[in-house]
Amino acid sequence: QEYCFGNTLAKHEFILIDCEDDFMKPSMFNIAQLYNDNILLYNTYSTSLVEIEPAIYNRIFIDGNYSDHKDEIDALFELGFLVENDCDELSEQELLRKTVLENNSDKIANIIIAPTMECNAHCYYCFEKGFRKGIMTRETADCLIQYLFEHWNHDELGITWFGGEPLIATDIIDYIVDGLIKRGINFSSKITTNGSLLTESVIEKIKSKWNVEKIQITVDSIGEDYNKIKNYSDLENPFEIVMQNIELALLNDLQIKVRINFDPEKKQTVINTFNYLKDRFKTYDNLSIYFAPIDEDSSIVKNINQNFTEMNEHPYISLIKFGRENKLFRGFPDVENDINKNTSPRIALLKKLKIFPSPTNCYATCPSVYSIDSNGNIYKCHRTLGRKEFASGDIFNGIKKNSEYEFFCNTDLAYDECKECAVLPICQGGCKINGRIFSGKEACAPCKMIINNLILLYKQDLDALYERR
Repeated sequence: QEYCFGNTLAKHEFILIDCEDDFMKPSMFNIAQLYNDNILLYNTYSTSLVEIEPAIYNRIFIDGNYSDHKDEIDALFELGFLVENDCDELSEQELLRKTVLENNSDKIANIIIAPTMECNAHCYYCFEKGFRKGIMTRETADCLIQYLFEHWNHDELGITWFGGEPLIATDIIDYIVDGLIKRGINFSSKITTNGSLLTESVIEKIKSKWNVEKIQITVDSIGEDYNKIKNYSDLENPFEIVMQNIELALLNDLQIKVRINFDPEKKQTVINTFNYLKDRFKTYDNLSIYFAPIDEDSSIVKNINQNFTEMNEHPYISLIKFGRENKLFRGFPDVENDINKNTSPRIALLKKLKIFPSPTNCYATCPSVYSIDSNGNIYKCHRTLGRKEFASGDIFNGIKKNSEYEFFCNTDLAYDECKECAVLPICQGGCKINGRIFSGKEACAPCKMIINNLILLYKQDLDALYERR
């Protein structure tokens, strides 16, 4: 249905209801900004978007006058911009998070396995720095296979081979895969790798027995800059080796996702890297590229949620605009397929811009989601792999619901100020482990500092969508 706020057209379905003046208030999740001499209003929970004339906006949202513009008020209530006066929006969001915890099955559907914590690269920003230790033994692998046999969901087990560099331990991956097959465990897998060991023999294993759906390869820069960042211990001209390995994988029809990790103060590096990859592999349609900010302390890399007042535009929004111009998807590696197959066009736009609400802050909140290191220790978050103090039991004795387990499996928010943040429905309190190990605002969602810009981009996309219709 079409509806006008003043002289401005909004398109949304709603039901008009009668609202009394004394039981309404503005939603805490409204984000307002000037737009074409009007007020553009977005709600991060309902995902409603409207334009309102400033006089009407001020009368309703600033002065709290609900007596005039009755039709507009009814519509704003239905769209979520106004809520009942006794509505506790924070409790409603907490209920969403609690529902995820309570409804999560105790059987494993997805698991991250690090067959080794060793790595042949030495990236300066690596969160595993100082916590690498060994390759999984066959005895540990046997216990892992048994543990998965006893706890998988008997549908399909999703495995992500992680590390360290998982391809250092291809023999152990082979051994685990053989054990899963013998036990009748139906599985598919993904690999996160630096690509330096993605040789022809490894690709044969990937295709013939590992049931790999996708390979993610991190490429931080090009040429000598890449070599310096990765700082491989045993390779000569590693950049060219990785490029050749990517091409070999593409020739073998493997789905390759390249992640460009970026330092926000070096956005040109991302642009140069993307342009190089796009040009070198332009004949392949099984390659996709996305970029992601480095999660680090500001003493090493300036966090994406800090101010960049010295720049004309926030570097993240600059890269997002660059990506849109080049059909570069900006998001988590598996979201793209979900968007293409299972969502409406409007929701797809929101998900691509990462401003769609979520019922939980992270997969680690779910009680049955784990990561396993090469020693068989169980962790809730893959970013803590190898740090025994973060472990919640092991595959030999089972999950231990200790303080580390409880740290993740709850509805707590990362910061007290989350309770007053309009972005809360999107991030649900942010990354708990980042909030714990860093001292700044590293737990906040990357969209927070540029939320107004993202809403403007969504408005442009929405207008274009309606024009096509």
